[in-house]
Amino acid sequence: MTLVRSVAFGLLGATTLAAGRVRGILWMEFDARAVARSFWAIPLALPAALYLAVLDRAPGAIAVDPFVAVVRHAAVFLVAWLAFAVFTHRVAPLLHRAQFWAPTIVAWNWCSVPENMLLVLGTLPGTFGAPPIVDQAAQIATFVWAIGIEWFVFRLTFGAGPLLAIWLVLVDQSIGLLVTVLDRLLTAG
Repeated sequence: MTLVRSVAFGLLGATTLAAGRVRGILWMEFDARAVARSFWAIPLALPAALYLAVLDRAPGAIAVDPFVAVVRHAAVFLVAWLAFAVFTHRVAPLLHRAQFWAPTIVAWNWCSVPENMLLVLGTLPGTFGAPPIVDQAAQIATFVWAIGIEWFVFRLTFGAGPLLAIWLVLVDQSIGLLVTVLDRLLTAG
């Protein structure tokens, strides 16, 4: 399968899974090449993550060169993404699920694209001046949906029970939060 076809099928599978349909997994491949190609989801999800980082900027924060800020946010995004991939690769054998790592990381990578798009979608009401209650409700709804996709992927591909899937979601979110906090502490902003 070509790279373009792998990306197209990966995204098709991810959007089908995001809609809660198990058959989305059938669009994805899980061999070593498919695992490597699934990391093309990173540059596809990056614009949404950068948009969210810009919105997250604290009022009164020290102004920095925009190029430096974009590179920093992209680096934080990449480190957090890869850290979770490495974590799951190391922990899967300990949980006697090494054989499930490839399908899990492929589906998780591709599903991260619609997850980030959902988070952007949740910010739109506030961006266009909706009342705060509508803005906050939209952000909560899309965040819960995005987390639900991740939980669904772990249940489906990792053979995880509900609690293990919740733990994996929490680990993923914790890694992202830890990397972001470290970035802010090390750069004072």
